[in-house]
Amino acid sequence: MKKSSLLLFVVFNQFCFISGQDAYKQNFLNLLKSLPDIQTCEDSYKLLKCADNSCLNYKAAKSDLEKAQADLIAAQLASNASIASASQPATMTPDQAKELKAKLDKMSPAEKQKWTMQYAQNVMGASTVHVNKNIDNTVVNDAVEYVTNLQAEDLNEMLKPVDVSSTFMTIEEKYLSQKNSILKIFQTASGVSYDPSTTSPYVFGETSDAQIAKFNKALLEYKKSIKTVYNAELKDKLDYLRSLTQKLTEKFSLTEEKIVATHYAEDAKETVNKSHLFMAHKMVLGRIMEHFGNYQVLLQYYANKYADLEKTKRIE
Repeated sequence: MKKSSLLLFVVFNQFCFISGQDAYKQNFLNLLKSLPDIQTCEDSYKLLKCADNSCLNYKAAKSDLEKAQADLIAAQLASNASIASASQPATMTPDQAKELKAKLDKMSPAEKQKWTMQYAQNVMGASTVHVNKNIDNTVVNDAVEYVTNLQAEDLNEMLKPVDVSSTFMTIEEKYLSQKNSILKIFQTASGVSYDPSTTSPYVFGETSDAQIAKFNKALLEYKKSIKTVYNAELKDKLDYLRSLTQKLTEKFSLTEEKIVATHYAEDAKETVNKSHLFMAHKMVLGRIMEHFGNYQVLLQYYANKYADLEKTKRIE
């Protein structure tokens, strides 16, 4: 391993994460149970506003994920640094360490994960699984063998982000004709070319009370119809995300069970074995965080749709 890489590992561990190393000691798949069970755009809006405390479990789970990521990265890097330091010492001045910490603090969670994974793979690629100190620990040996084989067979697939945008786009195209039809009905009934789904309000010039009444009636029907389509569109996207939730559970349940059985690598005496377990656990965490992110984007999108429609008021 290059000395520069080792320096980064050691300094990252010493200066970036100084909080307790406990948040990663959990089965990350359990956090999927905190994903919100919503049905409509209005549900999305209310959840993100958190008016009735319905969002508390969801917000707590997201916060837990971020804390777990920081702690797990620190634990993994400490293990990797221990492997490397056995053959190559590292030194860095306090000023250099502070400068590096400031640079890393500016990284987004995704950038930190990418950076960490790159260096972790450098270490793991140069190491092999050792069992001599864990020769009698069948739980650790079984877990390490399982996750090592999993990483070897499925590493690229596990690291590749799931592209939900193309599926979402296909679903939106499915409802495009309905939305266009509803808009055309509104514009015909109201006698204006305005699109109520836009955020800009419609401003009348000089017009009659009858024209205003016609606009208000058409707007009321438009909102009712378009919300039905948006809700159906949202349901299809949620069904897709729920299918991904099921796939995540099926794919990683055994991985998490085996890691939990090792008391989250506390029972692994070989640092290389710890690194393999931490790496697999972090891959699962990365997938869960990505999944939560997809939910957040979806919820925000339809909450905004609902809010925009509510801003379009009747003309008094």
